Amino acid sequence: MVSEIEQLDMKRRKIMIGSLIGFTAWQLPLLFQYFNFNPIVSGWSSMISAIGCFVWLYYNVRLVQFSRLLRKKRELAGPLNDEYIQAIRIKSFTAAFWVLLACIVTLFVLSLFVDLKAQFTLHILIIVGVTAALVSYLIFDKE
Repeated sequence: MVSEIEQLDMKRRKIMIGSLIGFTAWQLPLLFQYFNFNPIVSGWSSMISAIGCFVWLYYNVRLVQFSRLLRKKRELAGPLNDEYIQAIRIKSFTAAFWVLLACIVTLFVLSLFVDLKAQFTLHILIIVGVTAALVSYLIFDKE
């Protein structure tokens, strides 16, 4: 039973890493399109973004399957959501909050010198918020 819990924990970690890779591969090329007007590079970035979107969707489907598996096997759900994991979730949410706040302050100061579009600013904040939460969870889970 312990080995099955360890396997499921590793599976959850792989799902989160895959989701992080897919999300960043999907969103970063879209973010760089605000600066790039070359149609050849824009085409490549759109292709990378589409692949990243499919990777992100794939790992979200895997996450739903993982959740359903835990609902079927209630005896494994408890050890996979113990106090340690709940503390990691809280710490990662807190870290992501402070990273997002620092990003907001940085963008505000930058907006005093450069005209920033609202869509660009919101896009950056979404990317920073999601990636900060996932990265901080993965870092805290490794400790």
